[in-house]
Amino acid sequence: MKKEHELSGESVVSGWGLGKAFFIGRTVQQQETTAVSISRDDVGNEIMLFNDIRDRAKKDYHKMIKGLGSGNSVDTSILNIYEHILDDPAFIGQVVETVSSRLFDLETSIRFVSNDFVKRFESAGTSYFKERSSDMVEVCEKLVSYLHRDEGRAKTFVGPVVLVILRTFIPTDILAYDRSKIAGVITTSGGKTSHAAILARSYNIPVISGVRGISDHIKPGDEVLVDADKGRVHIRPVSLLVSSYKRQTHREEIYRELKAKWNRPVYTRDGIHIEVMANISLPEDVKEAVENGADGIGLVRTEYLLSNRKEMPSKSNHSGYYDAILNSSKGKHCTIRLMDIGGDKIPQFFEMPAEFNPFMGWRAIRIFLERKEIFETQVSAILKSGAGFDYSIMIPMVTTLQEWVEAKSFIREVATKLGMKMPRCGVLFEVPLAILEMNTFMKEIDFASIGTNDLIQYLSAADRNNSKVNYLYNPVEPAFLRIIRTAIKCANDNGKPLSICGEMAGNPQHTVLLAGLGLRRFSVIPRSIPLIKEILANISFAEAAESISHIDAIESTEDMMQWLKNLNRRHLGNLMDRIPYIETVI
Repeated sequence: MKKEHELSGESVVSGWGLGKAFFIGRTVQQQETTAVSISRDDVGNEIMLFNDIRDRAKKDYHKMIKGLGSGNSVDTSILNIYEHILDDPAFIGQVVETVSSRLFDLETSIRFVSNDFVKRFESAGTSYFKERSSDMVEVCEKLVSYLHRDEGRAKTFVGPVVLVILRTFIPTDILAYDRSKIAGVITTSGGKTSHAAILARSYNIPVISGVRGISDHIKPGDEVLVDADKGRVHIRPVSLLVSSYKRQTHREEIYRELKAKWNRPVYTRDGIHIEVMANISLPEDVKEAVENGADGIGLVRTEYLLSNRKEMPSKSNHSGYYDAILNSSKGKHCTIRLMDIGGDKIPQFFEMPAEFNPFMGWRAIRIFLERKEIFETQVSAILKSGAGFDYSIMIPMVTTLQEWVEAKSFIREVATKLGMKMPRCGVLFEVPLAILEMNTFMKEIDFASIGTNDLIQYLSAADRNNSKVNYLYNPVEPAFLRIIRTAIKCANDNGKPLSICGEMAGNPQHTVLLAGLGLRRFSVIPRSIPLIKEILANISFAEAAESISHIDAIESTEDMMQWLKNLNRRHLGNLMDRIPYIETVI
């Protein structure tokens, strides 16, 4: 057995987890295959799929043989061997048996059986059988190359896994699998405020990014311990190290106590009610939000409806998604954001133009206003599902008032055509031009929300996923805070509800600051709700506002960060040291 090895990287989502390495982002020959399980109802479909991909592989090899022709100097006999392997009753029988009796998915079964053949060939000792070993690897990888994820369904695992990603970390890397079995993620690239990181944080999945030497030191099936608090990856950790991590349960105990305590509204010490709502992506997230005491759903990220799909979802797909979310919300308000397609959320089936900077290109409302059939499909499904529920529609990436007026007019047309009530509609302010002109929107919108993640990125001209420049991405930059303060005041003066749904709102270090700026509606990941409520219950809204009145005197980010620490200490004492802090971007 190989010795323990350690790699390092940047902590993206704090916490620790232990599981078997499962590679994403490349096809690999798994020496110790990580098993993916299926239900007994899926057995027939997996076997039919096996027959289909065998036929496809044989046809491909046959085409190769015909293409080479009899006069070609290349020996085509090897391609005939591949066809023979694909028709080998022993190979077929063992794969079918592994699927049906062990309830492993098709890829796992092919790899298990292929690796078993490889081991037997190599143990035979002769050069002939060693060559047959490489033939089996070729056929295995050929079959696996045809496999695609089941549409809209998440695969599960027999035991905990650590996802090993050899490219930029994206949301689908989590959504394609059973989140309860993902113990951690290590990746070569991905920032703290990427949408994938936000999703991982909401599921309490530790993530380490910027890890080098993954392929050299980690093999599929290796036991991996992810310590994202320290940015360390322990490969094949010794039992003593594993035991020491398992003893770190105190933080979870405190979190469970706060979760039980704050399944109710929160008021500041001077009696001001503050709403703490949840950001969710999938219907099953609503249950977690309710259990954590969410006062409502402040953001439904509907673009995750597109994950694992081979084509644009139909009206019935949309309706099933919204029905599940609204029926689980226990009558609480839901703000449904229209799909923010683009940036790092591009479905595999959607044809996007080649763009040098997709985050600032054709996305969200810009797509909807050009492709109104997509717009209508989503809006009509929301309107039908929303009948009888307390919900609203939020549009992302709005830049100009003209865009907003056109979009709202279209929603009204769809509602009129369906004979449905026009819902409340609002803007997600994340484009600098729009938030600087927020006052011009006030007569046209019903509510507002601020998406701090993209807004900071655009204001600072710094890609939050680029390690070379993301030091510029800082929500306590004095100029940024002045913009936030002006926006909150504008909404309050016009009597329009305003929430902040970006990562800034979910960071406990910013709670007193945002309350002092006048924010009365937070929208955060479900797990952060009890923590934010605990902080709010320990402060005076008026005293926080008085403390913030001197913010204009602070000129540098460094001074602002130190001032913020003093602010929290002054209003909260040692509370920040006692709560189970969830790391987010400072």
